[in-house]
Parts: sequence; structure tokens; C-alpha cells
Amino acid sequence: MSTLSVKARITIWFTLLMLLITAASLGFVIMAGGSLMENYSLNRLVEMVNENAEEITYGEEGLEVGAGFEAYSGGGYTLVYSEDGTLLRGRAAPGFNPWEPLSAGEPYLVACPGGDFYIYDRRLPDGLWLRGVLPADGVGGFPLVAARLAFFILPMLVLLAAGGGYLIARRAFSPIDRIIAAADAISGGKDLSARIGLPPLGDEIHRIASSFDNMFRRLEESFEAEKQFASDASHELRTPTAVILAQCAALKGRSFSEEEYREGLAAIERQAQKMSLLVNQLLNITRLEQGGARISFERADLSELTEIICRETALIKNGVELRLDIEKDICAEIDVFLMSRLIENLLENGCKYGSGLLEVSLRRDGRRIRLSVRDNGAGIAPEELPKIWRRFYRADKSRGEGGLGLGLSFVKQIAGLHNAVVTAESKEGEGSVFTLELEAAED
Repeated sequence: MSTLSVKARITIWFTLLMLLITAASLGFVIMAGGSLMENYSLNRLVEMVNENAEEITYGEEGLEVGAGFEAYSGGGYTLVYSEDGTLLRGRAAPGFNPWEPLSAGEPYLVACPGGDFYIYDRRLPDGLWLRGVLPADGVGGFPLVAARLAFFILPMLVLLAAGGGYLIARRAFSPIDRIIAAADAISGGKDLSARIGLPPLGDEIHRIASSFDNMFRRLEESFEAEKQFASDASHELRTPTAVILAQCAALKGRSFSEEEYREGLAAIERQAQKMSLLVNQLLNITRLEQGGARISFERADLSELTEIICRETALIKNGVELRLDIEKDICAEIDVFLMSRLIENLLENGCKYGSGLLEVSLRRDGRRIRLSVRDNGAGIAPEELPKIWRRFYRADKSRGEGGLGLGLSFVKQIAGLHNAVVTAESKEGEGSVFTLELEAAED
């Protein structure tokens, strides 16, 4: 049984159950029907004798029988006897002994050489007797007929139940086959875009199929993101690695002056720092994605935090003018370290791609807080704007100081952890504005 498919098991179980129910039902019908038929036949025997008794008279001319007298009716026989048991009218049933002693009362069963018979005797005036005779096999004919019908009907019902059960099971489980096929295609790496594609009918199997489609879609997006991540990381690490190896080979190849050695070592150091920054950024992003980074939310003064980060940025970035419009005493439930990184990355992005002016605004509107950082750079083309949140993506690598292309991706992740929304608006030649919206802490 363990090797059978679920469809086969359901069909077998359904068939056996139908067989049991049908057999029990037919058995009950046969037993109850036989008892009812027996009672009906015996009552009919009594009625037949009583009706014929109305047609019997015994006068001066002897026995007189009316036109309504029926010696045989519905399988029963009616006999007329004299007081001494002489048969006066009627004929005996085949195999019945007509000389059985007369006995008034309820119908009773007697055994004769030709079989069993039910007898009902009634005493009439003037010394006459009426006897009704009914063969016992006629009374039990219904169970026999029902058994014969069951012999033919039962197999047909079982076959019909088995065929219908199999069709229902196959139809019900056909989506499962599609789910298995799609899962096999994806697990084998053949087609990550495979989908089950069942219509949303609302039953359990179709809801499972819809959930699997959503899971397959997320898996495909995850695999594609990982492939892109590995490709971009390899590309980003290839250049500094090549520069370091080239500088090392050049410094080993011939004699250089002390100044040339310093310039070579400085180039190697710059590329190593770039690689270190890239690795650290990747580790931070990976920890956030995998839940490895510890996140601690607390009520904090976002106004004070933003002012501090802006002052530090103004001290580090020479030639960048910061204009602040920060409302006081705006508090929020945040992870201070991560929110600091988010603000630093937005300011760092504005410094790299702006033209020396940054406008930072922090305002509260009811239960919402809006933090915006505006630069006066060259702006971002509309078709590139949705892509800036991707890892390693840089809208224009030739302008500004450039970077790793991870800062805005990190911003997006931190905002998601705070149930916040970060958006970007830009016009080419006029600059860009990045806006963070999050919920304020309760007063």
C-alpha cells in the first residue's frame, strides 16, 4: 500500500467504503423489506379469506357461492370445508395437504411434502370453514428478488464509485502534479522562471499553488540578486586587485627613487583601503539581510542626532556648504547606530555627486517625520532613478568623486528595518533630493 499513489489510495478507500455502505444498505433493505412483505402477505391472506366469507351462504339448497368469490387471488388459495373437514369448494395449492386439521385463530405455518405454507382458518355459521393457503416461498420472494438484483447492481455501483472516485481524485490532484513539475524544474536549476500558473479559484490546493508561485518568484529574485551581487563584487574587486599587483610587479622590476617608491606604496594603500571599505560594506549589508546585525530600538532625539552628524560632515568635507532647517525636539524609536549610518550615507552621497551645497531639512507633520537631503548636482536621468537603490549601481561613474555604489542600498535596508520609506526625486541639471519618512515617537 505504501507504494501506491495518493490518488490510488483515495480511490481504493472510497471504493471499499462505498462497497461497505452499499452492502449494508442492501442488507437492511432485504431484511426490512422481507419482513414488511411477509406482514403484508399475511394481512392480504386474512383479507382474502374475510372477503370471500362475504360471498358464502348455506341455505336450504345447500352451499351457495356469490360471484365475488375468488378461489385464487394474488398467489393465495381459498378452500371451503364442511364441519367434518370435507372439501366443498376450491382447489388446494400444489404440494399442500388439503386435509390438514382446521384451527381458527391467527395465520400459522405448516410443513407439507410440497413445501411450507401459511394457513389462515375461519369458522363460518352453519358449520362451514374457510381456509386461506399461501405458499411460504411466495412470502419470501422479495428477499430473493432483492438478493438477485443486488448481485447485479452492487458490482455496477462499486465500479461506478471506483471510476468516479478516481476521476475526482485525479482532477483534484492534478494541480499537485503541476506543483511537483515546477518544483523539480526549479530545484534542478533548469528553469527558475517556472510557475504553476493555476487560476485563483480559492480552494486549498489552488491557494497552495499560489503560495508556491509567490515562493518561486522570491527564489528567482533572490537567485538573480545573488548572481548579480557576485558578478558586481567580482568586478569591483578586480580593478583594485589588478592595480595592486601591477604596482608590486613594477616596484620589484627595477630600482626606483624614494619618491617613486612612496607613490607606488600610496597607490597600493589606496586600492587596499578601497577593497577594505568594499568588504566592510558588503559585510554590513549581509548581516542586515541575514539578521546577524544586532538591532536595538530606543527613543532618541532625531533632531540632535542629525545636527551632530551634519556638524561632523562639515568639518570633514572641505568646500561643502551645509544649510540646515532642523526642527527641535523631534523624537523617534530608532536604532541610533543604524540611523546615523543612514544619515551619513545620504550626506556622503550628496557630497560626492553635488556641487558644493547641501540642504538638510527635518520636519514633523503630525505622526510623520520627514528628513530630506537636497544637493545641487547634475541630477539623475528619469530612467536611471529606480536603479539607484541597487548594489554597486552608480548613475554616472564619470561625475563626482564616485563610490562603491553600496551607500544607497544600505540606506534602503536601514529604512526598511525602521518601517520607514525612502524616496528620491531628481531633475537633470538641478540636483536631487532624498527623503526619509518615518513615524514619530509618542509624546
